[in-house]
Amino acid sequence: MRRRPLVLVLAIVIAATGVATSLVHASNPSVDAGSFATGSIESTALYCTGLGASGSPAGRVVVLNTADHARTLDVRIDTDTGTSTTRRIELPAHASTSVTPPAGGHWYGVSTVVNGRGVVAEELNAAGTAQTPCLDAGTTDWYANGLATTVGSKSYLVIYNPSSTAAVVNITAETPSGFVAPAPLQGVAIAAHDVVALDLGTRIVDEANVGVHVRVLRSAVVVTAVQQSGSVTSFDPGTPDLALSSWFPRVTTVADSLARILIANPSSSPATVTASVGLAPFVVPAQAVTVAPFSTGSINITPNSAIPAHGYATVRLRSSVAVSASLATGTSGGVSLSVPDAPSSLFLVNDFAGRGFDALTVSNTGSRSLPVTVTMLGSISTSRTLTIAPGATVDLRGRGGLPTTFHGRTLLIAATRPNLIVATTLPTTPPGIVVVSPLDGG
Repeated sequence: MRRRPLVLVLAIVIAATGVATSLVHASNPSVDAGSFATGSIESTALYCTGLGASGSPAGRVVVLNTADHARTLDVRIDTDTGTSTTRRIELPAHASTSVTPPAGGHWYGVSTVVNGRGVVAEELNAAGTAQTPCLDAGTTDWYANGLATTVGSKSYLVIYNPSSTAAVVNITAETPSGFVAPAPLQGVAIAAHDVVALDLGTRIVDEANVGVHVRVLRSAVVVTAVQQSGSVTSFDPGTPDLALSSWFPRVTTVADSLARILIANPSSSPATVTASVGLAPFVVPAQAVTVAPFSTGSINITPNSAIPAHGYATVRLRSSVAVSASLATGTSGGVSLSVPDAPSSLFLVNDFAGRGFDALTVSNTGSRSLPVTVTMLGSISTSRTLTIAPGATVDLRGRGGLPTTFHGRTLLIAATRPNLIVATTLPTTPPGIVVVSPLDGG
């Protein structure tokens, strides 16, 4: 599954202060892959795209320095109209700053080069309800699903080429009625430092569940799907990989909410997809669907007569062939898309939007008990260690001496094995209809 930038220096700093010695073995291959040497200073780069100039995709990039030393940020903002601006920012230790694109384009891509490790970034719309982590490298294969082009919905693919060479991509799609490869979406050229925004509704008309594959023929690009469903905007970062199984630890089942697992099958074989639903104290029968080759399907979690309206459920998805899956949550006024995280050993959680969380959970996807260390980062870091039972999902709020609220907090959550998933939801009415992703440390 996809990887997001997290910094190994966090584990080193924490180990040096003696508060979380179990973290010194944490690894971050994604950061190593996206970094480069400049003399004796190791720099890292972060890339974001999907922000618009107006309306609900308009917003900012929040950059957080988790290191004990100040960092210098060289920021470049590129637009779909071919203009670029640059700025240099000095970011103190344990501080954050916001980068808001200036006028001059309709869609934006943001590149940030940092003179060292320890810096992460998140892209947010103005309301803070749509969020996606910035990445430390481009991709050559990208999948997303659940995008809607029906009346009342708009879906865009915003593709950013942050490199100094031109990129070329082919875009194909799966729909409920089968495979499509519109000719205008083949051989799309993206110039160096350019942004291209493609309105899917102009080529794939009136479809409620579209799966997309972006195949990069030359160079590497950063892609974000922007969906506007009624009054709700979401940033979908997609994934470079298909999967046979996925975890959705916090799926709302409360009254007046909507929750569906959306599936795209880009293979030539039918996909038998089964969702196991954990919702104590109830025993919920497995929910299943068969998705035809090169097609899409869905599983309703709520409303569903077989699943009681009872807070949050944990959903484990399994498929007979590798598929792309996402979670659509919301109300009759619109839905928000989110993608499942792959199990890892290291996650970073930050309250980027300043709203706090309705839920902040850790899940153990393995068959053995999992020690998990939660470190609250700051000028003085403090840690707590919990043991999570096999297959269990635990809300961290108020557990093991941790605070009952994590408003304004930055947390490093580490496990001894890569069987950890961290899930968060924002405070909403009804609860659980906006799921946001932490940063995955690999």
